[in-house]
Amino acid sequence: MTPQEIAFGLAVFLLAGTVKGLVGLGLPTIVIALTTLVLPLPEAIALIALPTIFTNVWQAAIGGKFLIIVRRQWPLIVPLMILLCLTMWLIGQRGPNWAFLVLAAVLVAYSGLGLLRIRLHIHADLEKPLAPVIGVVSGFVAGLIGVPIIPLMPYLQGLDIKPAELVQTLGVVLCATSLTLASSLLFFGLLDGPRAIVSAAAVVPALAGMWAGQRIRQRLSVEQFRLAVYWALLLTGLYTFASRLL
Repeated sequence: MTPQEIAFGLAVFLLAGTVKGLVGLGLPTIVIALTTLVLPLPEAIALIALPTIFTNVWQAAIGGKFLIIVRRQWPLIVPLMILLCLTMWLIGQRGPNWAFLVLAAVLVAYSGLGLLRIRLHIHADLEKPLAPVIGVVSGFVAGLIGVPIIPLMPYLQGLDIKPAELVQTLGVVLCATSLTLASSLLFFGLLDGPRAIVSAAAVVPALAGMWAGQRIRQRLSVEQFRLAVYWALLLTGLYTFASRLL
C-alpha cells in the first residue's frame, strides 16, 4: 500500500465511523465499498479487521442482554463462523475477480431494500429452521467480500426483536463475524505486520467518526442521512458492476 492509499483508507474510516455513529451500522460495508475502488479486495478486507472488532465489541457489550442474545442466535452464529473460515481457506484469500461482482450485487441489493423500505417479517416458527441457512450463506458472503450484510441484515431486522435489543443483537453477531474474520486473516497471512499496523491505525479515525456521528445525530435528520447512505452504496455497487463488466 502506498502512502496515498493509506491516507485514503484512513479518511474512509473516518467517514464510515461517522455513518455508524449516525445510523448505528454500515462501517465495514462503506469501507469495503469505497476502498475497493483503489485497493484489491483482500487488502480492503484486511483493513477492516481491527476497527470492526473494536466497534462491534462496544456495540455488543451495551444493552444488558448479551447472554440471552447468544443463546438465541447461536444456531446462526456457529454456521456463519464455520463457513467464513472455509470460504477464506478455499476462495477468499485469493480475491477472485468475480468476488467484485458479488460485492456489487450485495451493495445493490442492500441499498435497494433500504431505499424501497422493504422489511421482512419472519414468523417465530421459521426462526429456528432459517437461522442455520442464513448463517451458512452469510458466512460464505463474509468470507468472500468481508461483510455479511446479505442475507444477515434483512433476516435479523425481520425477527420479532425490539429496536434496542436489535442493536445489541447486530453487535453480538457482527462481533463473532469480525473476530472470526480477523483470525482467518491472521492464519492465512493476509493480516501481516504492515497490514495490521494500518488496520490498528484505522481504529482511531473509526472511533473518532463514531463519536462525531453521535454528536451530529442530535442536529440532523437521521432518516435523510440514512437515505443518502443507501444512495451512495447503490451508486458504488452500480459503478463496480460497470467497471468489471465493461
